[in-house]
Amino acid sequence: MCNYRAVMFWLWLSLCLCLYMASAVRAGDVMAGVTTQNVLLEAAAENGKKATSSGEICGRMLRHVFENATPRDELEAGIFEEYKPDAQHANVLLDEESYLWSCLDACCEKSQNQTGTGNTACNVVMLYKRKCFHIRCVSNEGCLPKERGARNGADKAQMVLVNPIGEGKSWTQLLKQAKANAEILPYDELAAQSALNFWKQPRRMQYLARQQDSQAYDEDDFPIAEKRMKQLLLPPEENEDELSYYGSSDAANLLACDIENPCPLEEKCVPLQANALTGICSCLHGYVRNKLRKCVLQPMPYTAYLGSNEATPQERSEGASSENVPQISPAQENSKSTATASSKDIVVSVMSKEVRLPEQEVTLAAFTVPDEQTSGTKYKYLWTLITQPKGPMNGTISDQSKPKVKLSNLSEGLYTFKVTVTGDNGTFGETDANVTVLPEKRINQAPQVVISPKEQIIRQPTTNAVLDGSPSTDDDKIINWHWEVISGPIGYQPQLPDVNTLQLTDLTSPGNYTFKLTVTDSNNITNSTTAMIAVLKETDYAPVANAGDPVILYLPNNNVTLNGTASSDDHEIVAWEWTKDASDEAKAVDMQNTRTPYVQLSNLEEGMYTFVLKVTDGSGQSSTAKVHVFVKPPTNSPPAASAGANSTTNLPINWALLNGSESKDDIGIKSYQWKQLSGPNNAVILKSNSSLANATSLTLGLYQFELTVSDENNNSASDTTWVKVVQERNAAPVANAGGDHSITLPASAIYLNGSQSWDDLAVVKYVWTREDNSLAAGVIVGDTDKQPVMILTNLAHGRYVFKLTVSDEQGLTSSDTVSINVHPDPMLMHLVQMTLPMGITILSQSELDSIVQKLQLLLGDDNKIQIRELKYDLHTEAAVLVFYVMASDAKGGGQAKPVDGLYVERLLRSKLQRDASILGALFVDIRSTVCQNKCSNHGSCNPTTRACICEAFWMPSADYFFGSNEANCDWSILYVFVGVITGCLLLSGIFWGIACACRQSKKPRMRQKVQKYALIGTQDEEAANYSRTTSLTESETDSDVLFETRTKPNGLGKHKAHNSHGGGAANQHSNNKYAVTKLGRKIKA
Repeated sequence: MCNYRAVMFWLWLSLCLCLYMASAVRAGDVMAGVTTQNVLLEAAAENGKKATSSGEICGRMLRHVFENATPRDELEAGIFEEYKPDAQHANVLLDEESYLWSCLDACCEKSQNQTGTGNTACNVVMLYKRKCFHIRCVSNEGCLPKERGARNGADKAQMVLVNPIGEGKSWTQLLKQAKANAEILPYDELAAQSALNFWKQPRRMQYLARQQDSQAYDEDDFPIAEKRMKQLLLPPEENEDELSYYGSSDAANLLACDIENPCPLEEKCVPLQANALTGICSCLHGYVRNKLRKCVLQPMPYTAYLGSNEATPQERSEGASSENVPQISPAQENSKSTATASSKDIVVSVMSKEVRLPEQEVTLAAFTVPDEQTSGTKYKYLWTLITQPKGPMNGTISDQSKPKVKLSNLSEGLYTFKVTVTGDNGTFGETDANVTVLPEKRINQAPQVVISPKEQIIRQPTTNAVLDGSPSTDDDKIINWHWEVISGPIGYQPQLPDVNTLQLTDLTSPGNYTFKLTVTDSNNITNSTTAMIAVLKETDYAPVANAGDPVILYLPNNNVTLNGTASSDDHEIVAWEWTKDASDEAKAVDMQNTRTPYVQLSNLEEGMYTFVLKVTDGSGQSSTAKVHVFVKPPTNSPPAASAGANSTTNLPINWALLNGSESKDDIGIKSYQWKQLSGPNNAVILKSNSSLANATSLTLGLYQFELTVSDENNNSASDTTWVKVVQERNAAPVANAGGDHSITLPASAIYLNGSQSWDDLAVVKYVWTREDNSLAAGVIVGDTDKQPVMILTNLAHGRYVFKLTVSDEQGLTSSDTVSINVHPDPMLMHLVQMTLPMGITILSQSELDSIVQKLQLLLGDDNKIQIRELKYDLHTEAAVLVFYVMASDAKGGGQAKPVDGLYVERLLRSKLQRDASILGALFVDIRSTVCQNKCSNHGSCNPTTRACICEAFWMPSADYFFGSNEANCDWSILYVFVGVITGCLLLSGIFWGIACACRQSKKPRMRQKVQKYALIGTQDEEAANYSRTTSLTESETDSDVLFETRTKPNGLGKHKAHNSHGGGAANQHSNNKYAVTKLGRKIKA
């Protein structure tokens, strides 16, 4: 019993513990949901603070994607800038949806950075060929969407209108004013109650999930106010999901879901209505959608994309907080109250309306968040008219100060109203609403289809026809023409364009064609009619055979060719056939080329033959014709030849007509042949094989001509005639030297032709003579100066004049002069002549080619050697090569130009000196053909020695004598003479100065004691003369005499001193035979 009680106690304790744990788990779930909800509310409030403080980035963005649309002004709409993902997404493979969201994000950031400037850096986003472009518009109207036509794949273009230019208008107003809505999609009455019904159902931002193809749910299927009211009435859990939905623009398009199509991971399906089987996918608690459309635990990134009429996250969090939710922590309560206190604006929402005449009344209702009950204050409403249609004032408004306003007596056009809501506590809100009054519907009538012509007949070869559907009419307008083939020949399947006038160019097959035209009017009402074209086959006529004319043959001639080319057909003959007639099958004949228009018959026998020609055209029609051939026995009647009567002609007429047309034959003459039998010269017979011939080039004398005729049987006959040429008066000959000539060197010969000289009989003598004013140069070849054609060689530059004198047999003469102007060689200054080291008699062609190749190597590839001639030196018989060099452009363009000969000479000399060991001795001498040395303009160049012959008073420079310079006349003899004299004087002065300097620098000798000598017996007499000694301090001049030397012939030397008082007497007494002295050298100081 105790054990049973113990067991029951433990069972009860376990049950209580389980119940406690279950309640704890349920409470934890509730607290976890409350915690997640509060975190989302706090994040939304924080984002709302940021949005409120910085202003809405893309508050005026029209959240619609225009498919296959481009800006109205295309490339001129503004500045296009391709969007590149930032570093965060550079290495992430984004799908189309994520790439567009990222591009929109970047566009909005550009707009935020330029807030307050009156313009934005990004107004429109365009997606084209999988690339996103930001467009900075020039004007709002130029960036409005224009339909581009249905495109698929990468060629698809999408547009999103982000921020209009200026602050006064929205994209909605701009689209209405420009009536661009009519160009987007056809009108659909189902859009009449849409919040943006004027748009004619533009495509919303629709995206596909990554793992399934179900289409995203469009949030604008419900009015904004109704969704927010629904949000406030939802239970706490659903309210939290919807809060997350409205709090992020990433969730603008949600994925539809049902039982069979569940949501992806981290999401759940939220029913749109109670007990509904379908709903939308929403993130689980604590998750939000990122740019890649996945639910992650990160803040919502696209809060800034909310529209201007949508509630901010703060207002939604405030509305959500009015519901009864579980208690939250104090910290969360403080953040929530702060967010609520900071928001004092009222979000006003009004649904725009559309009404069609004759209905003229409509009601607009304003919804507020929070409403009066939630906010605890009374709202005041004021409705004002902003814009209305042009025309007289009309329309009535009632209850302007109430939430609902009634409009009546409206006229066709667009009305824009503004509602302003103010609260007693200072809160404020306003919004705009549009009322569109459409024109009254008309009763549409089907279009009337007319094809002109209704029926037509054409005949081949015509293959063209025109069906005109432009006369078709409609009560509004026709928007489409569609042609199709109802019936026609087999295989006729043309591609017919949708045009009002159909041009057919391929009706090649005969038969009946039926075409149907279907037209569509502006209300998509169609009507159709048909037209018929009959193509008749062209009439093909049978060919007409023609075998030719009958033929008569005389044996032994038994060959003939029949001609059937006279046969004809309206198109073309494709086959020919020759046969013998059935009645001639036994007759012998050889037939060749029977399948051609020409049949060859041979080995015919005497009798009559009948041949049949059959021709066939392209359609198989044929025709026949017959021709007869008569073969007769040979005839023995030869032809009768008649050469005509004898004739006489008088010079200067030197021709005669030969007439054999009087010749006859019983069958017919087949050939004529004229020939000369005799005469003073050989006449020229023109048309010698015809009945009428002309004998020309006759001279004085008697000619005999013979005519031979032949018939078809080759029988022949001959006859002769005489032609006598007489001369009543001799005429002088006429000389013709051939006219003046002009040639250019290096032409080495010229032919002077005087054969055109003429005489009534004959020119018997030709003489060519050189005139006195002619150049003497030039060599006449042989005795050609006594022949009709003279050859002149070795020409030189200048003018030649020759006279031709012709004589006839009677001695009469005539003369004519001819002038030959020989122009200089244009390449003369470029010619170079090189003397080769071998003689002309041993130089082979291979050696010459080798020398040319070496020269080409020295000159380079850009320079090409052109050989002018190969001659030899008359004195040494050495070979002399004359050539010039053509230089081509280094770039390969342009025409080659000749190089100056003097430059080539110097270049070859310098290069050969450097490469002589490699190339060997190429030449003995090289020089330009013409001496181009100007001798300093003071002389002339010797063409043989190339030395300068200087003018008077000029001479070569010193460098020429040392061989370091070419011949010249640089120095003037006068200047040289003056220079030499000046140099000699300068050298003399220099030498004299050196000598003086040396003598001054020499040490003076010691003065010896003066000795006095005298002859015995005369000592007393001469004592007076030597009574004084020479003083070193006395002198006759301003200078002092240091010493004086004297020499005596007898070897005695005396030194006397002179002074100014006794110098003269001393000199007089010193003239004795023992006192003669010779002055030496004095040195003064």
